[in-house]
Amino acid sequence: MKMKLPQAVKVCLWSYDTNKIDFSIPGHRYITIMNILNRGTMEAVEWMWQNFSEKEIKEIIKKSSESEWSRKSLSFWSQIYDVLPSRKSRFA
Repeated sequence: MKMKLPQAVKVCLWSYDTNKIDFSIPGHRYITIMNILNRGTMEAVEWMWQNFSEKEIKEIIKKSSESEWSRKSLSFWSQIYDVLPSRKSRFA
């Protein structure tokens, strides 16, 4: 499932070929949500809220590791969604 990404979202995905992102692939959904939560502007966050459910966003935060986050972003979003990553690092 391909979606037209606004520029505010593309900026969050600077290291990915945004023309190849396919939201039917769970990994692409994960990468998009994580990058928006870590780097996104309000415009990108609003786009995320329109395209992904709160339940899915919480699940992705929980599946993530603390090492994938900037400290400020993790502090902010964990308070908003009342959920923490389940792992300390990607390799644990």
